[in-house]
Amino acid sequence: MQTKTPSGCTYAVTFIDDFSRHVTVYFMKKKAEVLEKFKKFKADMENATGRKTKRLRSDNGGEYTGRLFKEYLSKQGIRHEKTVPYTPQQNGLAERMNRSLVEMARCMLYHEGIDKKWWAEAVNTSAWIINRIPNTVTVKTPYEIVYHKKPQLKNLKVFGA
Repeated sequence: MQTKTPSGCTYAVTFIDDFSRHVTVYFMKKKAEVLEKFKKFKADMENATGRKTKRLRSDNGGEYTGRLFKEYLSKQGIRHEKTVPYTPQQNGLAERMNRSLVEMARCMLYHEGIDKKWWAEAVNTSAWIINRIPNTVTVKTPYEIVYHKKPQLKNLKVFGA
């Protein structure tokens, strides 16, 4: 996104758990924050699921290929699968998820007539909703798979209300 959020973020990074399809989005002021966001995602998912992170699939963006990121993955025993440049289809799950998140967010902002600076709130809400929609393969929601309980939807409201 080109527009800064009220907290000054202009970037988002999306991590998707392959097993559950649970999506987590972090917002950043600089792309250099990706490693710290990945560490948080890894810790949160491992604590929630009890499963160790074994693989990271990403594009060849500099934020994923720097020395510190490589060293961290190596020390953690995480295999890094990078896509070939200009072949986003190799990371189709992430590409499709990002498209869904952005399209949902744009629709929410447009429908409610909300300023673009609130894009992060709309993307975050989109991820919240996606994590509570049943998966056609498992017939469970990503939330259920990760947290072993049905999600509570009683607080779901129209975005912007």
